Amino acid sequence: MVTKKEFLTHMNELYEDEYDVQELYKTFKSIMKIKDKSQLRELEDLTKMSPKQRLLYRYALATNGKELTPKQVDQYITMIEYALANME
Repeated sequence: MVTKKEFLTHMNELYEDEYDVQELYKTFKSIMKIKDKSQLRELEDLTKMSPKQRLLYRYALATNGKELTPKQVDQYITMIEYALANME
């Protein structure tokens, strides 16, 4: 299991503390607990989105009341990639 310190070090290397640490780590931990293969495939699909698809994803989130900046979407996807790469 990835420690909080390892996770934060990874994110800091990429984003230099420009993210919501507690919320992102909470989401990271919940992803690390997923066992359902179809859910994991859906997350993997998010990591493969083109810039246009990311924009559409942001729009879909916004229509459901969750607005993210382009950088926040990038951070979220980076966190998903890191979680998927470090699952046991």
